[in-house]
Amino acid sequence: MPVTPEEASLLEECFLVAEKLSPGFSKSSRAAMQALESLCAACSDAFRKTFPKQDQEENPFASFLELWLDPDVPTFDADITIDEERDDTGLVAFIRGHEADVQAIASLIQKVCKSALPFGFEWASTCDKFRPGQHGGGYFVISDTQILGASTREMMDETLRSLRPGVRT
Repeated sequence: MPVTPEEASLLEECFLVAEKLSPGFSKSSRAAMQALESLCAACSDAFRKTFPKQDQEENPFASFLELWLDPDVPTFDADITIDEERDDTGLVAFIRGHEADVQAIASLIQKVCKSALPFGFEWASTCDKFRPGQHGGGYFVISDTQILGASTREMMDETLRSLRPGVRT
């Protein structure tokens, strides 16, 4: 995905912050909250502007944690690399992972990579052994205002329902 230098830097910072949060801080521990405050204070101005502290939340990362469906497990399960000057188009961010949290990544792209929007990506789900329902994938299309997407299973089920009304898939 094409990104500006500022977006590239912020993307990398988001991945680093997620790594630091992933081991998990006790939500109720005073020491943990102080550690979170220190970590937040060390973040860039761009990070704090993109993910501002929420007045009603004790955790300074509450708005960042909204990227995940389960904020207790803030991990992208992916790696990021930034290539410079690929095809003379500027910086390009590549995000890849074997069990990546594609919903969180789509939310991150929407918040951080404004210059790339609208943007879309595909994802795949595979398994070493053939098992029904273990292979598939899907897509996300991201704009400033919405994230649209579906899995191949959802698209197939919808198509089958349209061809066989009333039949459950």
